[in-house]
Formats: sequence, C-alpha cells, structure tokens
Amino acid sequence: MMDNGRKSMSTTEYENYHRRYRDIFKTYKRSVPMYFLPGNHDVGLGASASFSPEADSRYTSHFGPRNHYVSVGNHTLVFIDATALAEEDVLRAGSGHSFDSWPAVRYGPIEFVQQIAESHSGGSAVLFTHIPLARPQDASCGPLRERGTIRQGFGFGYQNTLMEGATVFLLDRLKPSVILSGDDHDYCDYQHIIPSTNTSVREVTVKSFSIAMGVRRPGFQLLSLISTVPLDDSLDQVPVLPPLDTPCFLPDQIGIYLQVYFPLIVLSLVILLVCNISWSTQRVWGAKRNRSQTRLGCHEFSRGMGDHRHSRSADTHYEMDHPSSLPPPVSKPQNVDFGFTWWKGRWWTSLFCRFKRGVQRRRIPSLPYRSFHRHEASILCAIAKDALDVSWPAVSAFVVAAWWAMQR
Repeated sequence: MMDNGRKSMSTTEYENYHRRYRDIFKTYKRSVPMYFLPGNHDVGLGASASFSPEADSRYTSHFGPRNHYVSVGNHTLVFIDATALAEEDVLRAGSGHSFDSWPAVRYGPIEFVQQIAESHSGGSAVLFTHIPLARPQDASCGPLRERGTIRQGFGFGYQNTLMEGATVFLLDRLKPSVILSGDDHDYCDYQHIIPSTNTSVREVTVKSFSIAMGVRRPGFQLLSLISTVPLDDSLDQVPVLPPLDTPCFLPDQIGIYLQVYFPLIVLSLVILLVCNISWSTQRVWGAKRNRSQTRLGCHEFSRGMGDHRHSRSADTHYEMDHPSSLPPPVSKPQNVDFGFTWWKGRWWTSLFCRFKRGVQRRRIPSLPYRSFHRHEASILCAIAKDALDVSWPAVSAFVVAAWWAMQR
C-alpha cells in the first residue's frame, strides 16, 4: 500500500504517511469493506539496517493481520503474507525439511495455510499473494502485458516469484480456483497445474494502480463472485461456479501528454509563429508603401509648384510683350521680383517634404526591417506574449481540475 512503509521513520512520520494513503482511497467513508495483504514495501523482505524494526507492528495496527481469510458468497478469500512465506521457505529449504516435517513458525504463513487446508470444507478458494508464484523462465504473460515477462530473481528487499517448493505447497493445500498476485506492476496471465489433481488454475498478476516501473497504462482487476445456494433442502446442491474476473485499464497518461498535449502545443506555437511573421511582414510592406507615397507626394507637389511658376512666368512675359491699352489699376499689387522666386518655391517645397519625412520617421522608429536582430527579437517577444495569452486559461483549468480531483 505504502511505497516506504518499511523504512525506518518516526511514529509521527508514519502516521502522516498512512493518513495520506487514506486520503487517496477514501472508501472507509462509504462503508466499503477493504481487505489488505502486505507487500515487500510495507513490511520489508530480508534484513537491512534501513528497515524499521517496527514495520510489522505498524502494519498490523493500521491494516490488520498479515495472514487472514474471509468468506464471501460461498467463496473463501485467502490472503497470504508472501514476504514472510518467502523468508520461511528459505529457512525450511536450508534445513532440509519438507513442508510436512517442518516445524512451522508460530502464526506464520505456513502454519496458517495448513490450518486453512484442514478447516476448509468446500466452496471455491481465491488466493491473494503479493509475490507471484513460480513459473518457467520463458513463460508467456499473454497479449495484455506491455513488455517482457516475469522471471525468477531477487535482490535488496524484493523477490520476483516464490520458489518452486512454496508454489507447489500453496497449490496442493489450498487448490484455489483463481490466484491474484501483484508486485510486478504489469499484467500477466498464466496457467498453473495443481500436481495432486492435475488440473489447471489461472493466476493473474494485477496491474499497478499507478504509473511505476515503466508501466504506461495502470489498472486494476474486477473480481465477480457467483453465489449459488438452493432454495430447498431437498434440491441437489448446485456446485459453486468459479469466480469471474476481468482487467480494467486506466488511461495512458504519458501517452496523452506525448500524443495529444505535446503535438497541440507544437501546433499552437507554429500557428503563433506564422501569424506573427505574417503580421510583421504586413507592417514592413505597409511602412515601405507609406514612405513611397510620401516621396511621390513630395515629387508631385514640387512638380505642381514648378508648373505654376512656369505659368506665372509665361503670363508675365506675355503682358510685357503685349502691353494693354488701359493702365493697370492702382490697387493692383506690384510684382516685385528680386530674383528669389525660383529659390523661394524650392525652399518651401523642400521644407514641406522634410517635415513629412520627419513625422513618418517618428511614427515608425522601431520597424523590424530597420534591423534584423530587432526584427527577430520583436517576433520572439510577440510569440511569448501570445503564448502566455493563449495558455493561461488552459493551465488554470488544468490546475483547478487537479485540485478538485485531489479534494474528492
């Protein structure tokens, strides 16, 4: 249940650890019965200075007995402490005893299995063990496993499968109708043979409920127990049907991130990049067009002023060549020309054009085409701002949904 329940820690730290587990699985608030069996991360396997000497007592005080059974609908659910069985099996095999001659450890798993075998009168037995049973090294786990298979092996604080002797002991004594195991984190479906009856029994290694040990899709197993009880004592006893089970897989969260979220993020950034480049290009061409129109307007204005000056000069020469018979009125302004008429028009036109160009420069002082680095920096800043504007609603919704899920 807890990843480091075996670790040496203070009582306060363990209580907080256990409270966190209860907050995640809040079935105790809904009157749903829960049955537990210990794993190597709960009580440890083997001896180590990092394992707490209080791991066993802490487990039993918070989760119940390490070996126990429950009767549900004419079925007997047997929960075995597989870690203690693996340790006791090593001691038995090292002493050269068989299971029948072995002086079983008091309240240990071997003694418990022997008592169950003697008292179990009938019905279907469902065996729960944290460590899977032994099987050949190249045994297939079926198509629902993500990768690899289950092979015998052991190391610091773990053992992949039980030994062959312990496996035969459980199969012969309990004769289970189905076996459910864990520890491996991935799914595995394997058929065992009960030596005493030469019948097959199916073992299902249940997937981990969390993403761990390279498992992309976590899951759980749904077990259905069928109870068949005759309504009349005179009727023949209907045999108890074996339980049914089916795997239930949870979403591939890593796959959702890699195959949905990440491509959409990349697509969004590409769209923002294209849009910003397009907008920047339109601004550049618009600025160039405005400058061209400004120069063209100044040129047309200068040409118009020149035409006007030529027209006035022609009229003056005509009047001089063809004097009127009538004298000019007194109120007519005298055309005093000091030789600055051409320069006066040129100076006024030049001043007007310079003024317009100066205004245009002040209006667009930081256009991207003026500097390549400024162009590049402006696009990156615009993309960053647009990405922030686009992403904050989605990120906020994700945070709120995650917070709401954790509070349930």
